[in-house]
Amino acid sequence: ISMQCYWCNIFLLPMSTIKECERVLRTFLWGGRGRAKVKWADVCKPFLEGGLGIRELKTWNKALLLKHLWSVLTEDSIWAKWCHAYLLHNSNLWTATLHGHLSWSWRQILRLRPLAKEHLIYKCGNGEHFSLWFDPWL
Repeated sequence: ISMQCYWCNIFLLPMSTIKECERVLRTFLWGGRGRAKVKWADVCKPFLEGGLGIRELKTWNKALLLKHLWSVLTEDSIWAKWCHAYLLHNSNLWTATLHGHLSWSWRQILRLRPLAKEHLIYKCGNGEHFSLWFDPWL
């Protein structure tokens, strides 16, 4: 499972890969013979809700990649500084354009911006790092 977490943390996995991984998990759980005993959606529920606590790969993959966006927005790490300097060219994360010169994985992370916007709460503070023009404040 740690290998699965690694790849989900690095790339937005294609649906065909996610389906194949889930097929392997289902085969392991049900022995590969006949139909499944329980719906896969029920298996992916937490223990407290009657499931086996297996994470749905599509959701888990997006959550791990959203963590990268969060770190670019909030952290002062070397990686975040590098992203701002070389990938964003010191521009705003929300308005950065997607073009072919960017790596495939960075384009996939940027494509998750609309999903990230849905879950952010903004605090303006003194306005030093906030843009009324670019930042979603309504």
